[in-house]
Amino acid sequence: MLLGLLVLAILVGGALQRVTGMGFGLVAGPFVVLMIGPVQGVLLVNVVGAIMALILVGRLLRSVDWYRYAILAAASVATSVPAALLLRGVSSSALDVMVGLIIVGAMTLALVAGRLRASGEGFGRAPLPLVITGVASGFGSVAAGVGGPPVAVYTVLDRWDPRTFAATAQPFFMTNALAAATAKMTVGRATLPTLAWWQWVIIAVAVLASLGLGELLAPRISREATRRVLIVLAYAGGTATLVRGVVGLV
Repeated sequence: MLLGLLVLAILVGGALQRVTGMGFGLVAGPFVVLMIGPVQGVLLVNVVGAIMALILVGRLLRSVDWYRYAILAAASVATSVPAALLLRGVSSSALDVMVGLIIVGAMTLALVAGRLRASGEGFGRAPLPLVITGVASGFGSVAAGVGGPPVAVYTVLDRWDPRTFAATAQPFFMTNALAAATAKMTVGRATLPTLAWWQWVIIAVAVLASLGLGELLAPRISREATRRVLIVLAYAGGTATLVRGVVGLV
């Protein structure tokens, strides 16, 4: 039962990742955390998210903005170890609360940024907004397996071309997730869930199937419909994780 729910979360999150360029951590993350706990759950989301981004990056390599990628990735990687050290002694219930708050807060921030989007030239190639975005994304990835919303907010405010963003996001999310996973397994002392080899095979098949499902859905589902599904699932999972953490603390 647990493995089936985990596969379902990966299928939905991975399909959205393929269609929108992001969303796996937002959608699958809170449900994975609910099923296997905040420490191992976030680490699993990091690892699976990195694999998904690696698979997707080859198809979009020519459109990557390497200047933006370099600054975002450097800031994110530099944040990973301090974030893992900061969170190492935090209780499971407190981590649940943090995961829930980050997901709900980040999703809300992204929505508000979209509504406040003003005409203009955006940030251009100014490095400071990229550094701030990379730091926020790195911390979110370590704490909750969610590094996408800060980048989404930057994208809206900067008026970044969607095609270039989707391409650049994949190597960045791959680097971000790998840095977070490495920091959590070393200084953070986190471990992956203890699963049988055949369960890992099922998870690997689910990852590939989710991206294949995304390929089929991408030309058939509007971006607006996909966005609404992502928002609803992210809020539902984030709220459920937050409630569990609050109950555990009380």
